[in-house]
Amino acid sequence: MNIVIYVLIFAVILNFLMTSIAIVRVARWRKDLVGLDWEAVATLLGDVATVKRSITRLNGRLNGMDSPKYDVEQEIARAMAKPAAPVQRGG
Repeated sequence: MNIVIYVLIFAVILNFLMTSIAIVRVARWRKDLVGLDWEAVATLLGDVATVKRSITRLNGRLNGMDSPKYDVEQEIARAMAKPAAPVQRGG
């Protein structure tokens, strides 16, 4: 019977401690949100969209760096090696 009492006392103390931590966290959260209004939220959303666009552009540039380069000399050689079709002129 004594063990049950000690376990219950420990549970009550643990519950009180967890409740105190939760109250402190909610108080901090409310204090952080005091200066936040809808205009600030809209500004933050716009900033996030701008950063996403910049990251997308940067990723596109980085992916383009890995692609094979266009070789003009090879293209000229390929065009010169291909026989030209004779031009037919009607008359």
